[in-house]
Amino acid sequence: MMLGIAFSVFCGSLLSTYPVLSGFVMGLIGAVVTFVFGALKFKGPAALFFVLSFAIASGTPHTPSEAAIRGTLVLLGGALAWLIAMAGWLTRPHGPEMQAIRRIYAQLADMMEAVGTRDYEKARHETLIAMLEGEPMFAVRRHVWKETELIRRLERLFNQAHVIYQETDTWQLQRKEPPPDTVSSVVRSVSGLGTETGKLRTEGLMVPDDAQSHALLQSVLGLSATLEGVPDGGREGERMTGTPLQSIFLEAFDKNSLVFLLSLRFGIILTFAALAAHAFNLNRSYWVPLSCAAVMLGSTVIATFHRAIQRSLGTMIGILAASAILWAHPQGIVISLAIMLFSFFAELLIVRNYTLTMMFVTPNALLMAAAGSHIVHVGYFAGTRMADVVTGSLIGLAGVLILGRTSASSRIPYLMGRAIRSQSQLLAVLFTGQIETGLPVESREQRSMKTRLANLTTVYATALGELPRNEEELQRLLPVVWALEQIAYLLNSYSRSEGEERPGLSDPELACLLLWFEKMAQSADRQRLLPIPELPGLEGIPKVRHELSWMQTALEKSLAS
Repeated sequence: MMLGIAFSVFCGSLLSTYPVLSGFVMGLIGAVVTFVFGALKFKGPAALFFVLSFAIASGTPHTPSEAAIRGTLVLLGGALAWLIAMAGWLTRPHGPEMQAIRRIYAQLADMMEAVGTRDYEKARHETLIAMLEGEPMFAVRRHVWKETELIRRLERLFNQAHVIYQETDTWQLQRKEPPPDTVSSVVRSVSGLGTETGKLRTEGLMVPDDAQSHALLQSVLGLSATLEGVPDGGREGERMTGTPLQSIFLEAFDKNSLVFLLSLRFGIILTFAALAAHAFNLNRSYWVPLSCAAVMLGSTVIATFHRAIQRSLGTMIGILAASAILWAHPQGIVISLAIMLFSFFAELLIVRNYTLTMMFVTPNALLMAAAGSHIVHVGYFAGTRMADVVTGSLIGLAGVLILGRTSASSRIPYLMGRAIRSQSQLLAVLFTGQIETGLPVESREQRSMKTRLANLTTVYATALGELPRNEEELQRLLPVVWALEQIAYLLNSYSRSEGEERPGLSDPELACLLLWFEKMAQSADRQRLLPIPELPGLEGIPKVRHELSWMQTALEKSLAS
């Protein structure tokens, strides 16, 4: 990130004398960064800091010859910030992995306690989401110098969680009643992993005397050996790999990919805001595209509307605070202390409330501007700031309303059909002997299924915040999305097993199954229930048949309503 911000400062300084070209480059930077953050699912303010760095650099005195010096100074500052941020690695190098394990096992315990109740499907889905979110942390790290015993043990715990998840699901199908309380308490105890010394606590991990009576109890019994560092046979060598970056970006670079469409929209609106600010010759015109970018960080129309209101309200309150400070004509150390104080509270509140954050960001910016220009004119800075913020917020809100107001909900049927077809392709590969060994390297079919399902879930979440939206229809489709996620997880589990451990499908059975998938995909595409053939018996893979049957029921209910 520090490289990108340094590059943005360099480009902003270099193009400061070309405002029109600068506007187009700002839009390009915003679009590219939004695309990268969206494709890789990075959390954070996405393009905001890159746009901020470019805008401030383009608004400084026009000295393109100093572009390289400014970029280098920003890079050095970023390197220092990175070193400070990474200081925690020295004491807790595997803190994120331990936190993921704690969350997974807490969800597993909730799932066990919900067996046989109406809340089971919801608890199972939340457990699945926790495991999917933790998966990238345990993918094979090809460039790590040395793996510690702790990280290997955490990986074994992660693998064991998959086993317990599967066995709990089997218990639900067979018994329809919760397992003994002592079993879920053992699983929940793993969520209390010690972090003070970097070691795992093994005290109290006892299982009932009848641990041999069921596979679920056997899987829980395996936790003791895992926590004590005893390798678990074949699962010790089971490793996962992350999806190649090339595949991620190629799948995201699609006309129906929401990531691509949002990036394109972000770049177009940001460019328009920058050019409009220049055309009207506004003072401190870079605040207009910056406010526009901040407002468009909302993932939905409703979120964008909320951010526009919050930014305007927070800015007005912040201007009053800055005016009170500037009225006293502060100098030197007083301004520095005020900037430090406002920065502290802005960082503290940024993840909690955007309005409160802007109450501290605004006076901070005004104090910096006043200190840098040596002008203490409250009306000038306050009026300019307020006008530019409101203008940028309105441009961002209008752009989102005009471009793609319902772009997400209109793509759900098509993406749902693609997700169903990708699962049929992977299922055919798995159960016809085309993959003979359970290698950890993902196949092309696996990558395609994961990417298409990720696109569907992202689009669905975005559609929930569109304006207007058909909330009843989206709620009817939610069970179908959940079913697709469960099927994807089950197929991925089979893909990690050896070929001889997977049952095969006969040609007639496979033909019937593929026809069933295609009719389901067509029904989802057209949002109209078509005649669907009877689902084959699939005696060798009863779990898969159960999930497919559940998806068919969910889709039929959603289309019949």
